[in-house]
Amino acid sequence: MSALTIQQIMSSRFRTSADADAKTKSLMEGLALSTKANVARLAIGRSLAAGPLAADSIDAKGLEIPATSLFTQADVATWVGLLATHASIHESAPLDTMDSFRAAVRGHWHRGATLLMNDWTDVNEDYDAFVGMLLNRRADLPDTRSDGDGRTPAGANGTPAASEDISKLLIKALSDIGVSADVKGVVHGPRVSRYKVLLRDVNQLDKLRKGLERLALALNLQNMMPTLGTSDEANTLALDIPRPRPTWINAGRKELETALASIPRRENTLEVFPGEGVTGQSIHFDLATAPHLLVGGATGQGKSVCMHVLIVSLVTRHAPDTLKLCLVDPKQVEFAVYEGSKYLWNNEVASGATQARNAIDTLVLEMDNRYARLKELGVNNVLDARRKAGGFPFIVAFIDELADLITQDRTVEAKIVRLAQAARAAGIHLVLATQRPDAKTFSGLIRSNIPSRIALTVQKSSESQIILDETGAEDLLGRGDMLIKRPGEDLERAHGFYLSLQDVEAMI
Repeated sequence: MSALTIQQIMSSRFRTSADADAKTKSLMEGLALSTKANVARLAIGRSLAAGPLAADSIDAKGLEIPATSLFTQADVATWVGLLATHASIHESAPLDTMDSFRAAVRGHWHRGATLLMNDWTDVNEDYDAFVGMLLNRRADLPDTRSDGDGRTPAGANGTPAASEDISKLLIKALSDIGVSADVKGVVHGPRVSRYKVLLRDVNQLDKLRKGLERLALALNLQNMMPTLGTSDEANTLALDIPRPRPTWINAGRKELETALASIPRRENTLEVFPGEGVTGQSIHFDLATAPHLLVGGATGQGKSVCMHVLIVSLVTRHAPDTLKLCLVDPKQVEFAVYEGSKYLWNNEVASGATQARNAIDTLVLEMDNRYARLKELGVNNVLDARRKAGGFPFIVAFIDELADLITQDRTVEAKIVRLAQAARAAGIHLVLATQRPDAKTFSGLIRSNIPSRIALTVQKSSESQIILDETGAEDLLGRGDMLIKRPGEDLERAHGFYLSLQDVEAMI
């Protein structure tokens, strides 16, 4: 690269092939990205992870973009190094002229756009699944860093090594915001590091709570926020510090299967496993005692994946004679993968607004019929009825985008409230989901009868208030990061398991 300078590169312009240009525009729309350069960077990075470029001639008929859009002064040297290293490893022509560098960018952009489009098609253009695929692909890459590159390698168990401890920096940052403290220990979890902080003066706790934004600035956490939790010692608290995204350890199908096998199967419970805790432990709870659940989060933050994980948790621990799923899908996009499943109640997914309303009406009727049958049997719950007469499988209703249903038909709200108030003893449990939490569609009457909640990242504190009855979800990290609220339990943070649609198909 001695004959080529960064200044030359940053003053140049780049284009890809006509075919890749068309795919770039399509991906821009599908992924809601604002510029071609955003897709181009993804495409080049995707291609760099593959083998040598083909020797085929590639046209340069796509529209031009300036180097200042494609690269920044802060990262251009990194991109140049990656492209040059790829060429060297695969014995391609050296990138020592502007023409050869342009050709390399064009070739990787061309190939990467095709690979990304294939990925997008493979996940049925599902944004959450696509992002999760990229994250898992990154997490699966081997750690090729040496001890001499200035960064600490991962520990043998996949967690950050102890030398990544920032205790001294944290103590100084706390001092900068007027809090005197000592760090008594640290646990590195999948995405955050939990520091046990001893306050020298407990009267400074309020100052710490109000100073978290300034602490984030002092620690250079970019747009991520530290969070406070409780500790098991006097005068101490847990301070969770987010780590840079490239260091995150993402849990997928393998980790979920391990979690599912960690406790015995029981036909009288509805154990669900939404994710891993801050320190890496599996988190699970019994939906039968929840007894209903509200799941909310902004678009692209993992709500759909969370719903799939909850469903898979249930079907892998039950036979069809003890569990039925009522899947209500007003938008006709989320639950198609379960079509034909032997777990489906009434053997169908209720797709579209009309079928969705009919399914809710039928659930109310089923609840009334079950109560009549319980009275005949002289019992007051389905577990006793099951032991006495057989039958009575749990029915778990997953209702996606309830806000849309309520907006279209206000009578739906009263039916949901009635189910939430009375369906538990009949063995019917609700999981309601929305990406638009607001007080108009999720009234206090609904929320007061749905005691368990999962909040993924939201845009505003008011939306967190709707889902959790408290703020906090607006400061989550995205990508499946969540807060779980259960009756009588402290708010718990978890990082959701990621399942692709292919994983779901394989596990059900």
